[in-house]
This record gives sequence, C-alpha cells and structure tokens, in this order.
Amino acid sequence: MSTSKPDGSFQEAVLLHPFFKGMERSTALSLFSECMRLEVGKHSTILKSFEHRSGLYLVINGEVEVVVSKEKDEILEMISKDGIIGLSSLYSVLHTSVMDSVYSSVEVKAKEDCLLCLVPYTSLQNYWNEPYLKNFLLEETSKRLQDVYYSLSQQVGVTHGLEERTTILKRVSDVMTNSVVTVRSDDSLEDAARAMGENRVSSVIILENNRIAGILTERDLVSRCLARSVPLSKPVNMAMTPNPTVINRDAYLYEALATMIDHSIKHLPVVGGKERDGPIVGIISLHDVMKANHIGTLTSARKLENKDFPLEKVKPMAESVLTSLWKAQAPVFQILDFMSGLFDRIYQRILRQVQEELYQEGRECPCSYAFYVMGSAGRKEQFMLTDQDHFLVYETHSSDSVEYFHLLAERVVVALEKAGLSLCDGGMMANQRAWTGSMVSWQERLREWSVHSSEETLLKVQNFLSYRFLFGDVALHSTFEDAIKEQLRSARILLVRLAQVEKSKQVPVLHSSIRSILGMDRKTVSIKKDILFPFHHALQILNAAHGNTSGSTREKLDFLKEKRSISSDYAEELSEAFEEFMKLYIELKRKGKGDTVHFSSLSTRKKENLYKSVKTIREFQQMMLSHYSLT
Repeated sequence: MSTSKPDGSFQEAVLLHPFFKGMERSTALSLFSECMRLEVGKHSTILKSFEHRSGLYLVINGEVEVVVSKEKDEILEMISKDGIIGLSSLYSVLHTSVMDSVYSSVEVKAKEDCLLCLVPYTSLQNYWNEPYLKNFLLEETSKRLQDVYYSLSQQVGVTHGLEERTTILKRVSDVMTNSVVTVRSDDSLEDAARAMGENRVSSVIILENNRIAGILTERDLVSRCLARSVPLSKPVNMAMTPNPTVINRDAYLYEALATMIDHSIKHLPVVGGKERDGPIVGIISLHDVMKANHIGTLTSARKLENKDFPLEKVKPMAESVLTSLWKAQAPVFQILDFMSGLFDRIYQRILRQVQEELYQEGRECPCSYAFYVMGSAGRKEQFMLTDQDHFLVYETHSSDSVEYFHLLAERVVVALEKAGLSLCDGGMMANQRAWTGSMVSWQERLREWSVHSSEETLLKVQNFLSYRFLFGDVALHSTFEDAIKEQLRSARILLVRLAQVEKSKQVPVLHSSIRSILGMDRKTVSIKKDILFPFHHALQILNAAHGNTSGSTREKLDFLKEKRSISSDYAEELSEAFEEFMKLYIELKRKGKGDTVHFSSLSTRKKENLYKSVKTIREFQQMMLSHYSLT
C-alpha cells in the first residue's frame, strides 16, 4: 500500500465522491487539502482488526471487503466505488479525543486494485457542523444500521427450521456406521454369528477379493439356518444374500429409505465409488434412518416416486418439500441437488410405469433407447415443476420402433403433465418428430443443425446443449454422446454462430456505484433473460469448444477448471455469482413474482452482491466472446 499527497486529477475524482459532492467548493477544497491518496494492490490488507483507525477512507476506484478473520474470512460487506470505509468508528470519534485510540474488530481487504482517499479524523472534527456533511453522514450510518438489523433478522431466522435442515439434507455418510464388521465367504456361519455377538451388530458383510459378495443378518441366521437345522460349521455363502443392494455414501437419507422400502430390507452396505463394486465405507440400517428427526419429510419425498401415489398430488407435495428446504435456510446448491434428484425419480417412475403398461398390452420394447432432459432439468436446476423439455433416442429404425416409441413418448408426456409439468411452448418434447428418432436419424439431425443454422435452429441447439441422460441404455447413451462430439468437431462454425447470437444478448452493464444504479433509467433486471441464460449459453459454448457437451452447471465449471480454461479462483467466483442469482430467482418464483428483480426492493448489501455477481457473469460472457474474437 502506497501513500502520497493528492494531485490534480485525483482531486477532481475525489470531489465527485458523494462525501464531497454536496459541499461548498471552498469547504471541499479546504478539507481535501488535508487528505491523503492511497493506492492498494489486489488482496492487500487495508486495515487490520483492532488496529488504530485514523480516519474515513473514501473508495474512489475498486472494491473492498469488510471481513471477520476466523479460520476462513467471513465477508460482512462489500464496499464499491463511491463507498466509505470507517463509518462504524464515527461514534468513537464523536465521544473520545481523536488522540485516543479508535479501534474496530473487523478487517478491510482490497478485492481488486483500489484507489482510496483518507480523510483524517483530526481534520474531520473541524467540519462536523458543516450542514451537508452532517446530513450525509447521518444518512449513510442510518442505511448501514438498517442493513445490520436486516442481517440480524435473517440470522435469527436461520435457527428456525435448523433441525429440519439437518435431517432432510443429511447424506448417508452423515448417518451410517463407519466401522463395518466383515467376514470372508469361506468363513463358517459360526464365525459370522460370533462376529455379530462380539461387535454387537445385527449383520456382517461378506467380502471376496475386497469386494462385497454378500450380506448375512441375524434374521438370515434364524430363518435360513436355525429353522432348517443347517449346521453352523457350513460356510457363510450358503446362507448369505449374494450381491446385495448397496447405496452410495453421497446419496440423500430419503434415497436410503426408498431403497430399503423398495427391496424390503433393513441393511444397506455403503460404497464410496460410483459403481456398486466400489470400496465399502460403511453400513446403514433402517434403525439409523428412523432415528433421524422429521422422518415425515423423508417419507414425503419417498411418496412422490411410489407408483401408487396419485400423479395429481406430485406438484403440491414437491412444493411442500421445497418450502421445507427454503425455511430451513438450505444452501442453494443443496436445494437444486435435492429437488433435481427428486424430479429425476419422478421421471424414471413414469418411464418405467409407461413401459410396463405397454408390455401388459402386448407391446414389447423393440430395441434399446435413451431418454434425456434439457433446460433447467438438464442443468440440475429444476427446483419447481415447470414445463417439459426432453427428447428420446432409440437404437434402430423400423416401423415397429417408430410406432412403439411414439406411443411411449405420448403417454410419458401426458403423465408428466398430470404430475404438474406443463407442455413446452416450443414443442421441445419427445412426442414431437423433431425430438425423437433412431440413432441414425439423430446423427442426420445434428448434421442439419450444423449446416443450416437459422435463428430457429440455433434456439434448438442452445436448449439441446443443456441435455442430460436420465433413463435407458447406458451403452446407447455413450454412442450418442460420441456422435455429438464428433459432429461438433467437424462443424465448429456452429459454435461460432451460437457465440454471435450471444454477442447480441449481452449481460447488462451495471455501474460500480450503487447510487448510480438507483439513478439509472433501468430499475430492474430479469434474472432469467439478462443473467442466467447468457451465463448458461457462454458456459455451454466454452464447454463444447473444449469437447464437453453435458453436465450440470458446477460440473461444467469444474470441466473448464480441469482444462485450465479458467482458474480455480475464477471458477469459485462464477459459482458464487451463479448461486447469488439462483437464490434470488428461487425466492421470486416461490412468491409468484416472476423473475424480475426491482433494485428498490433490495437492501444495500443485496444490491452490492447483485452488482458484484452481474460483473462476474458479464466478464465470463466477454471471455467466451473473446475466444471467438467477437469482443
């Protein structure tokens, strides 16, 4: 941090700051002559906690963070251009001698390169009675006090429903027993029974080559051995349940409950990998799940995917689950993850149900197929049941395939609508000819999109590139995804055209000063149209340019980070900006207020966060455009 006396250009910039702007020119110049110019580098500490404060710092350029230093800095406030650092110390200055020590318990750090003007308290005392200055400082401190009360009320609200949050958002790894009792497949039943008794457990896992081969429970010993007089000297593989159902450690608690109910079991081995033969890391029992509080919310989530649960009740039940999460102050990404997982299971329930209905009617599935979702569902951001966006790919073309999959898609669309997902206005659904077909026909469709890039085609491609595999044959999905990547490699002009579309729909520029925002003609921002769509499209285009065509928002950010297209810090900034807008978006949609943010309805702190997030998203969009030399 460097300090120097002010020069001419700095003087003009400072006199435009709201602190000076309303003063008489002569008064402003007199006070300015006693000020100091400070230049601070990015991430530098401006003021340390419990360090003597010597004056007010006017932010002329840049942005600073007010933080509480713990193991990790907690940001209390962002102060941008035209802001003031040090208002919280005014009381001390007014009621003590400036020669005495003036302290504050917070630190101030430069978020970026900053230019500051230090107004010494010793100089400021001589101007306390200047009318404009007194009114200005009173107004600024009142605003800060209002924001403090708002923040405190929000924090008090966090405790309400905390118990619900710690249940509904618990993962299997939070509840499972970490120490798993295991035996080998050639150990005797007596060995297994002894192991249960000594460790006071009701089941043991049988391992072969460090992989789960089976499970043996107390009930198995009674019903399969003692009741049938099977000698306990026999090996455990005679009575165990082979290839037992397992669950991933990252699954939600309600998914564990659903799995147990579906398979009529009380114990689930927990694995650490994505595959069922991953390393065993724990075990969870029905008793473990039932010990959790608010089991009603978990069973509500379970009901949604039960085939006997009326589809007409799915939407209100889903809204109830979302309300529970929101009231529990759940983090945005956890809300999106939880609700997306829930809706995925509803889709899968309907697809299985329709396929079973067709089978009962004597219509067998003629070949393998893959079902995909797009839009917010594809990005794992569907927190409410809105409209349908999906398509279907089947392996081989034949008259039987065309008839069967058209019928399947028609019934799926009707069932989804009954569950609360309205029809897509643009007709982007699997029951439309443009969004279903054989593998060959889809390859031809992708080629056509690349060659004839009309405005309508580009709109389709934008939505298509948000796809996510949801149900069906994994091998077919892999083949289809390879075909997409191959087509994009041979038709890069398509990505250029998509980027050109985004150039005409850029993220709005919001001035760095919050007061400038309030003085702008534009008083609102559409979160979906102005922010989220440009962000998602930029993310999709950059991912496709580097060979990735699917994944959630966080997965796509992680991909760009792995490719070193963006830094880890920048990926975190983008993730935080996205989370900020999704939080506002969820709040508005829950209240039925559309997606438009009115600046006048936001607290000062929320406006500051809004500006910071818009700036981050806009920079990312510009980065994408520069990749195609469109800036």
